[in-house]
Amino acid sequence: MIEPPENAVMIGTGKGGVGKSTVAAHKAGFHAARGERTLLICVTSQDDDDLGIQRYDRGIHPDGPSVLDGQGLYRSLHDRTPLLPVREVRPNLDVVPGGEAVGELTQLLMLRMMQEGFAVAGSLARALAPIAGWYDQIVIDSAPENDGLEQLAAAAARWLVVPTRSDDTSIRGMKRIARNYKLVRRNINPHLQVAAACLYGSNPSATSLHQEVREDVAKILGASTPMLRTVVGYREIPSANARKKGLLFSEYAAMLPASAKSYDVAAGRASRADVVPESIVPLAREMDSLIEEIGDHCRKAAAS
Repeated sequence: MIEPPENAVMIGTGKGGVGKSTVAAHKAGFHAARGERTLLICVTSQDDDDLGIQRYDRGIHPDGPSVLDGQGLYRSLHDRTPLLPVREVRPNLDVVPGGEAVGELTQLLMLRMMQEGFAVAGSLARALAPIAGWYDQIVIDSAPENDGLEQLAAAAARWLVVPTRSDDTSIRGMKRIARNYKLVRRNINPHLQVAAACLYGSNPSATSLHQEVREDVAKILGASTPMLRTVVGYREIPSANARKKGLLFSEYAAMLPASAKSYDVAAGRASRADVVPESIVPLAREMDSLIEEIGDHCRKAAAS
């Protein structure tokens, strides 16, 4: 059994499409921008590439075979070797990319489980341990709807943060992460704690609905689970544009002063893609506030 790093936070939930990968990428980028050496590990076969690693060839890639599309993560766990991140995707930010090859880990884990039992869930923790000391912050983006991959991430983390939307499907999806959390905590990682849950992609003014979500979270994750105050609202255009450009919300918002205007598009001097929507500003502000709250609750949990 390997004790997880005290600074390792898993962003996880049992359903896709609730902002999990976006929150993970922004949490990693937030800490890196503050000068903290940060590692983001993407344990997901659907890599959104919020940071533009593949689309814009960002970062310093390790020598040898490609680590993109989850290939590096797969080889590390298959060969039982330390993780090899793409370095300096942003200043102070290293990333172990996810992607299609991560899905192939499921079969590998099943084969090894016949010999190793549930200890196989510690494979990521073992691959992380040799390099964990290099980093001030470690963020793990876990795969939704895949028990084996969720358990890998949970076994390597100290804290679990659960984002959700307000719909019933998302709420039901939390039951999966709750089940895997209890299983991992009981069998391999007793240090794992739920730090908080949060609402993502919801109307901040829907207070009655949010109260219902809080009650559901308490039933599923435990009555003591803090529900973060910050709600990141649903703003499809700036969110989608930022991802296409491989930019964090704050980075995209910083482009607003030099943005093309709608009249530039009408005059043929610019395309719509050159126009930075003003709604990116509150979106970036809400995301930064959410990340601040996550950090506060992890620190409070560590001190208790």
